[in-house]
Amino acid sequence: MQLPVISECAAENCAYNQDHTCHAAAITVGDVSTPVCETFVSADMEGGEPSVTGRVGACKMADCRHNTGLECHAPSITVGYEHEQVDCLTYARA
Repeated sequence: MQLPVISECAAENCAYNQDHTCHAAAITVGDVSTPVCETFVSADMEGGEPSVTGRVGACKMADCRHNTGLECHAPSITVGYEHEQVDCLTYARA
């Protein structure tokens, strides 16, 4: 299975974000009740690998239409702010 790519990230203050691109090797989405990006970390230093475009490693949002077996099957996702937290904006309740 190919992990879904993070096509855009609007969380500019995340250590893994450089120019709206996530450079974490893989993120985790969801805290069971909300599609929060659990990998988000606000930091002054840069994280991740500049040559890597982030992907979704795991998703805890079992009620998402893109989720099968806690794995994301969307072709790509967008991460950004919703209600002042960093969420997967591709999340869609099944």
